[in-house]
Amino acid sequence: ELKCELASSAMQQVHLGTLHTGEESRKTVTLINRSRRALDLDLTDAAAMLAPSQVELSLSKTAGGVVPHTTLRPREAVEVTFAFRPTRRVHAFSTEVISVLSSRVRPLLIVHGACQAMEVRLETEAVPFGPVVLNSRATRRLNLENNGDIGTNFQWASEGLGEHFTIAPLSGYIGPNEDVAFEVMFAPTQLSRDLFARPLLKIEGQPVALPLSLSGMCVDAEAQDKPIVFRARVRERATQSVPIKNTALSTWTVKPVIGNGQWEGDEVMEIAAGETKSYTITYRPLTMTTAEAPHVGSIFFPLPDGRAVLHNLEGHSDPPASAGTVTVECAAQTRKTILLKVDNWLKTMQRFSVAVERAGVEDGAVTLKGHDFVDVPPNQSREYALLFHAYKEGTTNADVTFTNEKTGEYIKYAVVAKATPAAVVSTIPLAATVRQLVMHAVDVENPLETSVTFTVACDATDVTVPPTIEVGAGTTAVLQLGWRPLVVGSQPERSATLTLSAPELGGFAHRLLLRASPAVDTRTLHFRAGLGASQSQSFRFTSFLRGTAPAVYKCAIKGGADFELDAKDVSVPPADGSTGNEVTVEVRFEPSKLGKLTDTLTVSHPEGGEYICNLVGLGDEPGRHGPIAIKSGGNVSVPFKNVLAASVEFVASCSPATMFTVAKPKETIAARKPSAFSIAFKPVEGAGAPGGEVRGQLTVVANAPEAVTGSATP
Repeated sequence: ELKCELASSAMQQVHLGTLHTGEESRKTVTLINRSRRALDLDLTDAAAMLAPSQVELSLSKTAGGVVPHTTLRPREAVEVTFAFRPTRRVHAFSTEVISVLSSRVRPLLIVHGACQAMEVRLETEAVPFGPVVLNSRATRRLNLENNGDIGTNFQWASEGLGEHFTIAPLSGYIGPNEDVAFEVMFAPTQLSRDLFARPLLKIEGQPVALPLSLSGMCVDAEAQDKPIVFRARVRERATQSVPIKNTALSTWTVKPVIGNGQWEGDEVMEIAAGETKSYTITYRPLTMTTAEAPHVGSIFFPLPDGRAVLHNLEGHSDPPASAGTVTVECAAQTRKTILLKVDNWLKTMQRFSVAVERAGVEDGAVTLKGHDFVDVPPNQSREYALLFHAYKEGTTNADVTFTNEKTGEYIKYAVVAKATPAAVVSTIPLAATVRQLVMHAVDVENPLETSVTFTVACDATDVTVPPTIEVGAGTTAVLQLGWRPLVVGSQPERSATLTLSAPELGGFAHRLLLRASPAVDTRTLHFRAGLGASQSQSFRFTSFLRGTAPAVYKCAIKGGADFELDAKDVSVPPADGSTGNEVTVEVRFEPSKLGKLTDTLTVSHPEGGEYICNLVGLGDEPGRHGPIAIKSGGNVSVPFKNVLAASVEFVASCSPATMFTVAKPKETIAARKPSAFSIAFKPVEGAGAPGGEVRGQLTVVANAPEAVTGSATP
């Protein structure tokens, strides 16, 4: 079981405090490996998640402490340091630090912090009013933004407004993260092409006042009867042309004035004498419109001859098109970071809320998530990190929408995340002696909120696993696998695959590295018998070979001169489970000479393995046989076998020789071959015991060297 813990439960919440720019806060926690094996600790993704908040993460074990990746031995500890050195305002954050322990994702702790700063500014430094008819008025809204954490007072210097411009309110208070809307009014009272003012906005606590440029024209022109109508998707472009004719005899330089920032065009146009030239107006809306409230603007052409051309502009802005389709691919049970570019098209900071909408039924085995908000500076872009993780292979389709909740403007991406078949989860080395059982525990994790039943299988027949294992919701179970090698094999090491699969989570593959060593359980059977006699004993072994049909083991004795088998083949039924079946092989010892005799019994099967037993026998001198009854005047055939391992001449003699005689006193008998001696009995009157019984003795002596008989004497 993976067990890597913080030294104290109090370390689960790391508070870096609320700082101001230029200050620094450092906190250190201690992480201890309480597992029985070494763990690979990777905090690379955690460091990336903390970087936007200007928090640096480092480990005490790594070179320089800056690479958040190391290996912890059992009971080894490492210090994790969080350094917070903000150089700008940072919103209050609570970031969960996720650790990767030997390819498994585990939550570690939560880091809190913030940086407070003043950040007050006008949304724009210039408000152009364009042409305004004499004795009328035009109004523009101007926002004062406080993106900081500290409120302050403000005051306009009214002397800089002049007689044609007014601003309301002139003073007030703006709180942190608030906007104040000013109403700027242009009411010209005299015809003029160049009316302007330069008021200053003083901010308490801010040494430099904020400048504002106000400009406008007072004209006596009337707009054309019909407005010029535009239609485009928001943040896309549409163009129209306006013809201007030069009726003079010299070249005109005309500076058009566009009222409303949703339209743009060239600042200057040159028109040759007598020429009619088209001026291109581009509609690039930054906000969406409705049918009832389109964008309204104007374009004013002050002509050098004192005339003017005024057109009203009407723009219809449709919802944006998709920002694109992002397709990624990674192996199941691994994590993939999807980066989505978020643009800010405004001159002010925008905060976007993030919504991830998956197509189809929600699958608990798939994770597709990121932060709930993303802040993008004015006219810049940020890459938003979306984390994808799937336990099983498949394709996840989702829409990721970034919405400015104040304006309703949004950016939408289509995301296609493909999970390919999973790679090997882990490599498990197993080593065992032949016929010895070794066990190993495998952790099986269920991240879902319902229990899951895994089907277990292994492609190695000598590895035993349960057919299924049930893991409760959000828990980890332990799978016990056993390996009992039966043969060493031609290779010193072989591999097998352990597979756990469930419909809810897909398949998990573990690679087994199996190394078997020769058996050391060689046994010995001891025998003792006299020449001409024999002794039988049983050799017992356990067959662990499984299957569907009986297995036939081959039995063989290396020498075969003094030891014999009752059967050379033995049939064994398939083993059931890990206990195996006990098998008996009968061995008979019949010595061929005196003294110690040895041999080797081998019982083998190509898949069931090899069993070896040392055979040790002691050959004793032959014992007495008989009595053999012979009638007076009769004869009898006494059976005899040459038990020696060579053809030998035997000499037979009887005593008393006066009554017992051997028909053939000398005979050469082949090795291990039977024969017989014919004995005749003719009693001598007066000899023998009362009742007429006569006792005699037959002696057979081998005429052979010591190498054959095992004895220096006959």
